[in-house]
Amino acid sequence: MNNLNKNKQKVNIFPATIVRVLSGRKVVINRGSLHKIFTGQRFLIYTLSDVEIVDPAGENLGYLEIVKGKGKVTHVQEKMSTIESDEKETYSERIVRTPVANPFFEAWGNMAKEEKVERIKPSFVPFDDPQIGDKAKPI
Repeated sequence: MNNLNKNKQKVNIFPATIVRVLSGRKVVINRGSLHKIFTGQRFLIYTLSDVEIVDPAGENLGYLEIVKGKGKVTHVQEKMSTIESDEKETYSERIVRTPVANPFFEAWGNMAKEEKVERIKPSFVPFDDPQIGDKAKPI
């Protein structure tokens, strides 16, 4: 096999294609150990816009990648792999502490102490509507 064919094969490995949606958090791609995919490898799951983007100067920039999520390979077979969402949802929570009814605190008036705490939910965020035919590439 000459170098041109080797380079062409490397280019065609990615993007991979989603061939099965197991759930909102789990998809199967058409790449596996034959393509050097390994457990723990991270992927970006995305689809392409319907319309090509054109620069105001007239240059065609291609299609926009619309991100559906990020995930980690959890199982590898020879020609396919399972990717599971690994993004965690964060949210802000406001905690307000107020003084108890006590004459000592009444001298302070209504001075409430306010704290902002950021926590991570224990559950993972699903991919954004994964579909068969969506794309996946290593990140």
